[in-house]
Amino acid sequence: MMRTKTILRVACVCILFVLASCKNETTSNKTSFLDGLTEIPESEWSQYATGFDDLTFYSPEGNLLDKEQSDGYFSEGSQPILYKDANDKLALGVVGPATEDEKKAMKEMMASFEEREAKMQEVIGTPAKPFDMLDYEGKQVTSEGLKGKVTVVNFWFKECKPCIHEMPELNELVATYKDNPNVQFIGFSTTAKDRLPSFFEKHTFDYRIVPDSMPYAMENGITGYPTNMVIDQEGNIAFLKTGFKTGIADNIKEEIENLL
Repeated sequence: MMRTKTILRVACVCILFVLASCKNETTSNKTSFLDGLTEIPESEWSQYATGFDDLTFYSPEGNLLDKEQSDGYFSEGSQPILYKDANDKLALGVVGPATEDEKKAMKEMMASFEEREAKMQEVIGTPAKPFDMLDYEGKQVTSEGLKGKVTVVNFWFKECKPCIHEMPELNELVATYKDNPNVQFIGFSTTAKDRLPSFFEKHTFDYRIVPDSMPYAMENGITGYPTNMVIDQEGNIAFLKTGFKTGIADNIKEEIENLL
């Protein structure tokens, strides 16, 4: 169970996602693919979160796994072993078929996630928490100032790979409504402002970014990332969904159209 809790913290949401994709091939010497590497204790995993984008995964036998293979293992509840090189850099991960205990832990985790998701839906129709904050550009943004508009909200942080996965389709959604002043997009990032420039050197997120948003996320009871929310013109929550989901932009667009 400790492994399950750790991978949840690193992978951002209560669903295990693939941390990298790579070509399928076999090492020439299966006994040497870990030579010179050191296993990373789970207590130190969070220190290497920024390296997950480029991480490759191997089977215990030394086979380089493709996305479909590693995705299958993670979806069953398999827990990886992470390795670093002599320079203390994240080198690779090793993952194989889930054990019965890991499969059981995954089922319990999914049941808990679904229970929390159902609980979250109870806030639909209730007022969103008010806010008065500074955006990434240092400009004030308030909930009161957005009254009368449909406000699309995303809670995220820079190490959250599922958050990054959904950004391209969310950016397309922004482009769809770029000429509509009655629809606003705000990305509440729990990441501190001074840690975001390096992120934006590699990634584009076209929402109006509000950094240092952990207190506001906690106030809203956000425990999983990414979380998408739509607030109606009266300031009430009309849509709320936690976790990465392909096609989330279509779900948000449908809600926007219902409100306009």
